[in-house]
Amino acid sequence: MMEAPRTPTDAQPPAPKADPPESLDALVAKRRLWPVFAVLGLALAAAGVLAFRSLTATDPLRILVAIDLDGYWWEGSQPAARLADELSAHLAELGFDPVKGGDPEVMKALESARDPREAAKALGAGFIIEARLAPEIVEHPVKEGYFELRADAPVTLTFLDKGTSTEGRIRGYAGATKKDRAMALLANSMASQALDAVIAQLMDHPSVREITEGSDIKLLERLASARRFVKDRAANLDRAAGAYAARAKEVEAEEQGRVTFLSHAAAEDLLVGTAEGGYFVKTADVSVFHSARSKDLARSEALETVEWRPLDQQAAPTADPGAVKPMWRGYHVYSYPSSQRDGDRVALVEDFFGWAKTITIVDRSGQSKRVRVDPEHRFVDPKLAPGGRFVAVYDRPEADAQADLMVLDADSGKEVFGLHTENESLGGFAWLDGTRLMFIYVPDASKDDVRHLAVVDVSKQPLSIERPFRAKPGEDLRNPAASKDGTKVVCVVDGDEPGIAVIDATTWRRKVYAAPGGASWPTFSPDAARVAFEARGAGGTDIAVLALATGEVKKLTVGSAQERTPWFSEDGKRVLFEVRYRDPVFPQKRSLSRIASAAVDP
Repeated sequence: MMEAPRTPTDAQPPAPKADPPESLDALVAKRRLWPVFAVLGLALAAAGVLAFRSLTATDPLRILVAIDLDGYWWEGSQPAARLADELSAHLAELGFDPVKGGDPEVMKALESARDPREAAKALGAGFIIEARLAPEIVEHPVKEGYFELRADAPVTLTFLDKGTSTEGRIRGYAGATKKDRAMALLANSMASQALDAVIAQLMDHPSVREITEGSDIKLLERLASARRFVKDRAANLDRAAGAYAARAKEVEAEEQGRVTFLSHAAAEDLLVGTAEGGYFVKTADVSVFHSARSKDLARSEALETVEWRPLDQQAAPTADPGAVKPMWRGYHVYSYPSSQRDGDRVALVEDFFGWAKTITIVDRSGQSKRVRVDPEHRFVDPKLAPGGRFVAVYDRPEADAQADLMVLDADSGKEVFGLHTENESLGGFAWLDGTRLMFIYVPDASKDDVRHLAVVDVSKQPLSIERPFRAKPGEDLRNPAASKDGTKVVCVVDGDEPGIAVIDATTWRRKVYAAPGGASWPTFSPDAARVAFEARGAGGTDIAVLALATGEVKKLTVGSAQERTPWFSEDGKRVLFEVRYRDPVFPQKRSLSRIASAAVDP
């Protein structure tokens, strides 16, 4: 018989109800958790490494611009930020990844690093573009103040993995009434130059060439603009160099080997004067570069200089500021300077960006002195007296005023002579000797318009103007010059008997020599036996020499260019002059001017 089931009362008493668990630990069996934390830690570490490497991995396309212009851009320098922003924009347009501010991690790396290169490495940059632009700051003594800034410095491109560098050069200048404004203008002018100085070396670097010669389509597309830019740049620079060389060859060939060119093919040199062993020249050099803005050739204009050059040495273009030590360097020479033929000084009119003009005296050692600074008057055509004691100059009280004649003591700047004419008749001036100035003018236009050659000795008081030579009625006299010993005067005469007039400075009698086609700017040889001058003709102007003993005129040049401003060498064996023609690369913007010389028959 089966056993009957037991009733509950027959069973064990029921278990009491359990309290609800306080945690899942009561429901889930205990297990070891350290492997979970290890996996999580590894994941977090991997993420950290990736984040760190995103900042620190060397990327050949990542570039830090570290150009110091009153500080670096991350140090708060506004001029440096202007320059870096524009240069970085150019680099980004070409497919590179310039380091930019705004990211706290980037700024922290820049601000905490000992130097820019350490920061660049911390930020994973493959390259750094460095320059220290410590501009020379000249505060000019003009109304409301004026600041001139001049910068000329190397710029380096460094590959950080290897520490290898290449070097270019950037230069610029700017001016404004406020220093901050001048700094901003300077910064604006230099970004394209900085790119031009490094882009070819950057694209030719093995780490970048590995990309441009590789098969990664995305990277190739990314650098397509850069490759095109560098290709166009090289083609344009080659075109410019070829154009200068070809035009120079044409001009030199026209002279049939009779002319020696002393300036390089792209020079803009003005002949100031000659002295024993050489000559004085004013330069205005231009460097050609491929602009990132215009995608075409552009000009970088160097500060102008006044230099002394040996006669037997041909000048060559150079980007090294230490290669030539000029007598003077500045923004702009207004009109022609004048040299002291028997010494080493030059007088020039210096233009302060249009805000003022100066009369400045410099010597071969580089010593200079501004003997007059004026924000309103315009000084033109300074001429130093033999011995260098005085300087004469045209003085215009304002832009449209007629010119007065003024003589200053070259040491004190004191005015020792001034002449104002109501009839605008001043026709040139020159020094007879160390104290006597001659000039052409009409003394009294109410009586007649006859021109006189007048003389004043500025060292004597009271001043007295003598008028020893009187032109014929209807004649025009211009371009006077004196012989080295002061015994003869030469000038151009136009009228019934045009030509070159040679005047004895003791008797004041003249002899006129024919100059077929016309003449300008005559000058004596050292022995006063010859006169060199600009001879006008159908093709422009040539340089010719007149032998006073025979009256024979012989042309030294026959080319199509404009030959002008002749000067005899100190030994009298050669004539130096300028050869001017249009710049073949910038024909609407600039003329070339090269110093040349030609031998004179004994």
